[in-house]
Amino acid sequence: MPREQTIVNAILKYLNNLPYCVAEKVQGTALSSGKADINGCYKGHSLRIEVKTADNGNKASKKQLVNLKRWQAAGAFCCIAYTVNDVVELIRLIDKVEKEVKLCTP
Repeated sequence: MPREQTIVNAILKYLNNLPYCVAEKVQGTALSSGKADINGCYKGHSLRIEVKTADNGNKASKKQLVNLKRWQAAGAFCCIAYTVNDVVELIRLIDKVEKEVKLCTP
């Protein structure tokens, strides 16, 4: 089972190699408690990603979930990622939403 930092690094590498995307690791301090592990922006869309390992039923804390829900309510795309593939799916969702919006625009 990969360590959380290994998953974070793989996600950052993936995101920062996408065109029109920038992402960074949020430093874990007492002041950042409950904040997502990765903040980013993809094609103008805010990203908040909480990274967890799949071992032992590792899940986001209540504080982390509340924070993600606040960002999502404000329009950010948020997810709890156990693998890079979870973030790939998030990016596909954003691309799909963008395509649908463009199709509806006169």
